[in-house]
Amino acid sequence: MQINRDNYSSYSKMIQQLLGGKNGTPDPYGTDYGNYSLRYTPTERPFTKPDWSNIATKQSSSTMSEKEFDLAIRELARKEFSSDNKDHKMIQGLMRKYQSVVAPDRKAIYENSMKKTGGKMNAACMFWNSRGDKSLAYHPITGRWSVFPTAEEQDRTRQFYSIYNDELKRLNAEYGEQSRGRISMDTIHKDLAITSSVGNGKLDIKI
Repeated sequence: MQINRDNYSSYSKMIQQLLGGKNGTPDPYGTDYGNYSLRYTPTERPFTKPDWSNIATKQSSSTMSEKEFDLAIRELARKEFSSDNKDHKMIQGLMRKYQSVVAPDRKAIYENSMKKTGGKMNAACMFWNSRGDKSLAYHPITGRWSVFPTAEEQDRTRQFYSIYNDELKRLNAEYGEQSRGRISMDTIHKDLAITSSVGNGKLDIKI
């Protein structure tokens, strides 16, 4: 899940209300969600560590070239056209890899903060980079982690869907809307002249 400037206030208000609010029963762990001044104040709040396979964070090296990303994105669009079913899990998985090319090092930001709190969740349940920009958040009610996407990540997301939708548009133009869910991937690959050099006529893409 991603938090942005448009939905942050509603998330913050909701969580504060669930925690009791300023005038309600105080949170037993002293949580003041999003309070920057409490970013290094340790609490006894139990939490689940972030699963970095599900969070966009800087990679030492990209797992795929831009050409490979383009091909993989288009392949997912072909899969949707062929099955008439969008594979949200695979799309989100590939999206995280695509974003990670420009993503901040959220893992390092998290680990740096945890060192300062002795491995405990901070009272803000949020993590900031060295410039004071929100980067990562833990929801004390749902137990889920969320990111604050940077402008570069948002641009990357738009690029992803531009490629994806471009391929869907091409397929619609070539086969017609009535062919959605009725045409095989083998036929699409054959028409694209994809050879055995990419896996016996099928694209072998690891996402």
